[in-house]
Amino acid sequence: MISIDSCRAPFAGMFGWCRDSMIKSYFEGRIGTGLAGKETAPRWAAVRSGDFLFCAGEPSEIDGLTGFIRESIGGDALIIPQDADSWQAALADCGLETGRITRYHTRLPEGGLDAAALTHITESACGCLRLVRAGEAEYSLLRDCDWESSFVSQFGGQEDFLQNGFAFCLYAGEELASAASTFGYYSGGYELQIATAPKFRRRGYAAVTGAAFLLECLRRGKRPHWDAAHQGSVRLACRLGFLPDGEYTALSLREGKK
Repeated sequence: MISIDSCRAPFAGMFGWCRDSMIKSYFEGRIGTGLAGKETAPRWAAVRSGDFLFCAGEPSEIDGLTGFIRESIGGDALIIPQDADSWQAALADCGLETGRITRYHTRLPEGGLDAAALTHITESACGCLRLVRAGEAEYSLLRDCDWESSFVSQFGGQEDFLQNGFAFCLYAGEELASAASTFGYYSGGYELQIATAPKFRRRGYAAVTGAAFLLECLRRGKRPHWDAAHQGSVRLACRLGFLPDGEYTALSLREGKK
């Protein structure tokens, strides 16, 4: 197994099937690390972005990759394979049991997002709530948040995040209630990460932060990306103007535990 970070371009074609913006980010040299079975005529390649591992090609001789998964990613890894059947079987042959999880694609409508509708949502927050664009103080809150670990996890630190990403935080009093943040980025767009503290869920707070995030994307002329982990996320995306666009299968190490 080899690293492809210093020669990633020749491997980009292996990921043509993948719609995730984090693949765009990796092949632009921004976020992630890449591996392959070998440098010449590789059968497979993989890109790690946080706890996500995108696997392309045919899973032949992947012992080194399964060792990497165990040692460097662990039980929280979510594997996005080109072909779920073949990759799940190959991982099992190497002693790595996985379960299947359904995730969901979304897409923008042909006419784009409705800025007026998004603005109305951001302005609907009642007076006890405070919507703030993240700065240095908010970065620390997002980094140390105990109910969501992925708000700024893809960035090298505060300077990296504030230069290349952005976030919007919704406070209920002095307490962080919800946030929408940049999970990843590439030259043409941003991947959204959105979450609400358990005690504040089902109050529409995620819609407020999500709308603010999307308005900032529109202001910058960048494309927002929304990969949904469950149907609740799909419903929220649709409320904010996205359209459902099919589902796909991911492999979870946690689900594979016995």
